[in-house]
Amino acid sequence: MSTLILDRRNISLEYDNQCLVVRQPEQTPRTVPLKHLNKIVCLHSVQITTSLLGQLWKRKIDFVNLNNRHADCSFGLYPNRQQQVRRRCQQYAWQQDQSTALPLARTLCSHRLRNNLRLLPDNGELTLREYLHTAVSRLAEATSLQEMLGIEGAAQRQMFAHWREQLPTKLGFNQRQRRPPKDPVNSLLSLTSSLVLQEAIRQCTAAGLDPDLGFYHRIASGRPSLACDLMEPLRPFFEHWVMHLFIDGKFDCRHFTGQNSAQAPCYLGKAGREAFYPLFHQASTAWQRQLKATARWTCQHLDSEQGTALDSAA
Repeated sequence: MSTLILDRRNISLEYDNQCLVVRQPEQTPRTVPLKHLNKIVCLHSVQITTSLLGQLWKRKIDFVNLNNRHADCSFGLYPNRQQQVRRRCQQYAWQQDQSTALPLARTLCSHRLRNNLRLLPDNGELTLREYLHTAVSRLAEATSLQEMLGIEGAAQRQMFAHWREQLPTKLGFNQRQRRPPKDPVNSLLSLTSSLVLQEAIRQCTAAGLDPDLGFYHRIASGRPSLACDLMEPLRPFFEHWVMHLFIDGKFDCRHFTGQNSAQAPCYLGKAGREAFYPLFHQASTAWQRQLKATARWTCQHLDSEQGTALDSAA
């Protein structure tokens, strides 16, 4: 085991004898040796002791709490595995200078569009293929981050229009809507994106990078911009994965709550969560490797500018 996902209410977490102790009313406590963990994710509010937090920090185990209803209340504790001061200083300097940030941002965005092309079936829509090829060419000629944002955003809208035609109409998916999600597809896209973002933050920290200082995503309050940058080439893969959960019939409206009200957000229900997390864990192994590789690529560019050797832990 490497990642433990806790999707239970009214639980408390403690530390005892090298183990995580999970307590729930009227149930026998469960223990998990900390040596088998590198990340704990809680989907609901939990009670946690400071002695456990101290052990997690000491052992460099990440602790993440996700709040699906109020995303700005989600948080993570990521022990600092490195003290790469020079790397972060270079990252800050590049983030402030568009002439150095632009090539990195262009590469990340181009990879995203190319990965969308790779995932389209061979008999896929010709018009969409041509549009994405044109968008890649336009990115290569873009002279500002604002121009790149416009090109990438328009291409992404075309992709979601493509997916809308593939999905069952009863799902009610019309466009990407993040907060709050109003249909099952947006709900699962947001949940998957939140989980992948926490892993991207983790990979930034592990590489000695500041997850808040991005090159494509600019600084914004509460947004880990570099972690969002790292996700760009990966987005087509987990979006494709989510869409096919519905297209292949693994998920449908019955797995979600809040669909009968125009005002209520749509969230994954209990049965849906029980089905989702094992599938996510299986798929996310490859995504973790890709995020780690993108973080390493970023470090190589920063370190080459400084003339320093790439740290072996990056």
